[in-house]
Amino acid sequence: MNIKIETGLGSISAGVSRIEGLYSKWAQKHGVPYGIVQVFYILKLNGAVTQKQISEICVIPKQTVNSVIKQLKADNHITLIANKEDKREKKIQLTRLGEAYSQELLKHFFELNETVGKRVGINLINQLSNGIKTLGDALEMEMELKEVSSKWEEKIKNNEKKRRQ
Repeated sequence: MNIKIETGLGSISAGVSRIEGLYSKWAQKHGVPYGIVQVFYILKLNGAVTQKQISEICVIPKQTVNSVIKQLKADNHITLIANKEDKREKKIQLTRLGEAYSQELLKHFFELNETVGKRVGINLINQLSNGIKTLGDALEMEMELKEVSSKWEEKIKNNEKKRRQ
């Protein structure tokens, strides 16, 4: 174990968790679950997206996204539009009511982010963003390699068992 690597990665993980917690606290103060803020934010920045895309962007379970989508649909904030190529896939789009509501909610969110951004500077934001993306990509790749390696080792063991029998 390399203590410097462990300490550094632990600090990054704790920092990212803290930021998520603070955003969640902000949402709570505004009387909205953080998941709703996340969905509105993603729709505002990306336009119409699928539940799968939201799940991948936020790295949250599809079931969690689905619960938020059901609530937003029931409140008439979003509409689901079938994909012409794949009818099973539906794009999520804001309704007029959803656009108005998200505009008001996200106005305060964007103000918070802009104030913080001005305080720490765009260079630091870009460095942190690039570094965390690189770290996340490396972590994901290593996990996938371990999974493939583990499956390969299991397959070899099973083949050896079959040969012995």
